Parts: sequence; structure tokens; C-alpha cells
Amino acid sequence: MKTSIINIFHTICILLCVGSFAHEKKPLTSEQIKLPKLIVLSEVYPPYQVVSKEGELYGWSTDKVKALMTQARIDHKIDILPWARAYQLALIKKNTLIYSLLRTDSREDLFHWIAPLCTVDFSLYRLKSNTYIEVNSMIDAKKYLIAAQKGQASTEYLLSMGFEDEKNLSVSYHNDNFIQMLVHGRVELIILSTSYVQSLKSKNVLNINEIEAIYSIEYLRKSLYLAASLNTSPVMLKKLQKAYDELLPQFDSACHD
Repeated sequence: MKTSIINIFHTICILLCVGSFAHEKKPLTSEQIKLPKLIVLSEVYPPYQVVSKEGELYGWSTDKVKALMTQARIDHKIDILPWARAYQLALIKKNTLIYSLLRTDSREDLFHWIAPLCTVDFSLYRLKSNTYIEVNSMIDAKKYLIAAQKGQASTEYLLSMGFEDEKNLSVSYHNDNFIQMLVHGRVELIILSTSYVQSLKSKNVLNINEIEAIYSIEYLRKSLYLAASLNTSPVMLKKLQKAYDELLPQFDSACHD
């Protein structure tokens, strides 16, 4: 009888100890902490961001961003918005990324710069028939009305150089009507990237062969980046940086099809 009582007592002690250990709290590792879902913002801008007829998003920059997210194993969602809207949200929203963002001096302290994606260059374009329009410097360019896209680094640059909206600058939320603005005489010049114009030529866009580049803007020959808002989780940033370091050999900044 005494033996049975002792055995029961031992059993109770064991159960109490097991329960105690089961409820003991251990500090979570960074991998165990549930990370927030990242929002990744961009715009349609061939060949960097393209939407197929089936609605699939791809492109030079997009393919690299997707590879980076897969490598980092980060839950995310890519939203396509007008560029000006995407840019403003990326400035203020928590855990928000944006691409393809031109890295300029004025933007340097506004974002965490995660990874260079592709190089890009911008030029001023005129109608081939408008041979009277000549530009050999940005001072020359001020004599003409230029169409530029709101929120783009190219527009920020023109404004910093003293161009004025409604005087020698016509700012639009989209650039898909720029060529028609030239054709119909609403502006005299437009500012676009070389790769974007080449993409339009490959699709034989209306009037695309009627325009020509007449002045390349050296300041805007830079890299496009994946960047993050300043209030993005440091853990996320670390994971993304590690993933970029691992994929670095594949990240050819020249970009190609």
C-alpha cells in the first residue's frame, strides 16, 4: 500500500515538472517572429515592368525583384499604381518597397536602397520634322515646352534646373500620351528613357518612328533600384540584403531580354 502511494506521489511530481517546463517561455529567434507582409509598389514601364495579356507582371526589373523575394522567403504583394502615387506611398508607408526607382542625390536620404536592378539613361526627343528645335545644353532646352511625368526623377531634375510648370514644362501623371502630344503640337520636346522608347518601337506604337533623340541628359544616366521606406522592418531589410548578396552574380545591371 505504501509503495502504491509513493508511486502515485512520484507520478504527480513528474506531471507537475513536465507541465512547468511546457509553460516555460523561451525567447523567440528572429526567424520565429512573424514578419509583416511587404507591399511592393511599381508602375507599368516597359521593358522594366510589363503586364502580359494574361495579366502577369514581368520585365527586366520585375524578374529580379521576384527572384530576390523568393530568395529571401518574404511574404509580399506587388501593386501596380500610377508612379506619382506609388512614390508618395513609398515615402510614408511602413514596410513598403518601390521599384524601379532612380537613385539620385536628392532621394538618397529618403529610402533604404536595397539593390540596383538595371541601368537607365534619358534623352530629350523631338519630332523628326521639327528640325528647328536644337538642344546642346539644358539652357537651350528651356526655350521649349517639355512633357515630363509627375514623380519621375527626370521631372525632379528639370524642376531643380529651373524649369517651370506651365511655362516650359508640362507635367502629366502618365507618359503613354507623350508621343501624341508631340504629334499634335501640344509640346515641343518629351523626356523618356532610351530603353522605354526601344520597347515602344518593338511594339510599333503609333507615330513612334516619327520621333528622335536630340540630347542625352548625363545626370540621369544612373541605376534603377529596389528601395524601401525608412520605416521598414530592420529584420526585413537584413533578409533582403542577405538575399541580394547571395544573388549578386545573377544581377547584371546592364539588363537584357
